[in-house]
Amino acid sequence: MKRIIGIIIFAACLSIKASAQTFDVPVNYRFDKQTNYHLYEQDIVKAADWLQKTHWGTETKKTEAITQFVLKWAQGVPYITVELKPAIMDLADANPQLGFIYMAQYCKYAIQHPDNFNTVDANVDALKAVIAKYQAEPTHKRDTQVERLIEIEKANQLDEWIKNDFTL
Repeated sequence: MKRIIGIIIFAACLSIKASAQTFDVPVNYRFDKQTNYHLYEQDIVKAADWLQKTHWGTETKKTEAITQFVLKWAQGVPYITVELKPAIMDLADANPQLGFIYMAQYCKYAIQHPDNFNTVDANVDALKAVIAKYQAEPTHKRDTQVERLIEIEKANQLDEWIKNDFTL
């Protein structure tokens, strides 16, 4: 029985690793017209998932390419505004990758909720992804700001924190 459970866990880990490696940056992408951004929305969602699942330090060239793709899209997309507030910059001081996780997950949320988009919910989703990534990364640098955010989330006060402190 233990062997069967071990095989199932091993197979699950392999499938997670395989799914994390299935995204590639579109070839010759261009963001020059408002309509072009819609063409890449599903790529942004996949990029956000890939960045979330792929450990830091692995596939560094691919990570850089995907990060640049997300950054260029987020900087130019006319119908989604990602504000990198001081609180986000503070959360990404020790681990800059977390800023890109936030941005990618915020964009993903906005893409997936076009009719009922809410900035508080988008921030909650993005910040929960930041927390999950921080906790999942064995190579993260200790960061008291992120650890404080983890405590806020554990106390189920993330929505209130975003409404009161995050928007400053």
